[in-house]
Amino acid sequence: MRKNNRAIILIIIALTVLSLIPTLSAAGQPQPDTRKALAEAQQWLTAGDYPKAYAAFLFHARTQQHPLAQFTLGLFHQHGWGMAVDKVQACRWYEKAAENGVPAANHFLGECYQDGTHQPINYTAAIHWYQAAADLGHIVSLCSIAELVMQGKGVPKDPEKALNLCQQAATAGSVNAQLQLGQFYLDGDESIRNPILAAKWFSHAAGKELLEAYYYLGKIHENDFNDPATALSWYEMAASRGYPPAYFPTARLYFNAPVAEHTQMPTAENLAKAYLWLSATRQLSENMHEVHTIEDMLKKVEQIMPASWKKDLDRKVSQHIKEFHG
Repeated sequence: MRKNNRAIILIIIALTVLSLIPTLSAAGQPQPDTRKALAEAQQWLTAGDYPKAYAAFLFHARTQQHPLAQFTLGLFHQHGWGMAVDKVQACRWYEKAAENGVPAANHFLGECYQDGTHQPINYTAAIHWYQAAADLGHIVSLCSIAELVMQGKGVPKDPEKALNLCQQAATAGSVNAQLQLGQFYLDGDESIRNPILAAKWFSHAAGKELLEAYYYLGKIHENDFNDPATALSWYEMAASRGYPPAYFPTARLYFNAPVAEHTQMPTAENLAKAYLWLSATRQLSENMHEVHTIEDMLKKVEQIMPASWKKDLDRKVSQHIKEFHG
């Protein structure tokens, strides 16, 4: 559902961009305004009536070569709305929409060439389409070029140039670019690794409530700044809003928290929180090694935790899973 919502947002972005340019036929003549019909098709899409929506978008894509309709058909095939996922077909529709000036379609077409989805892998073509997307205002595409420059794919490897490219998008306010730039500084070559700058850019993204940025700030404070208390705060903010990768680090830090001086036992709050996040992780984890580790930790928690707590804590875990993961 989250993926569907993200894709619908991209449709709205594309519609906004397209409203700034005239709708033209292949011969360059204005077409009748189809915006009302496309709005109706989008309503069907939002409501989950995929057959009706697909048929409407397909009609406008074929008969009028409408860029938004072409782009949306690509999303249908990419996400499998009412049909099997077909990434090759998605790329073909993105190609048509990209040629007609849809910024996000240019970006997705770049991904198609980078991944070798509908054509053999072609990094030079990927960079071309990413740059076209950036030129049309899809500024975060500069970070996709930066990723290829960072790895020396299609162009000479140049980490500094990669940083400069992605920083253009991050400075312009793209939250995804800020996240990507933080990742470059955190996980890039030793020549550019800088946890302080990584934390700076993750903090910008966290200020826009990007949960992945919360997680990375937790990771930096734990592993680079040796500050487990701040790390736990960031991890738990991400976990409490349903970001699964943050569940186990949150549980682990509560589990390993210092014991109370007067009892030499875990505090009640740390014990309860360790149980909560370990239980949530166990329900969502598909990593068998992690599951065995969680089971061992839960056994130790349950040996100490009063049995009377379990019913209420299990109810809270169930509520959390239902709210964020269905």
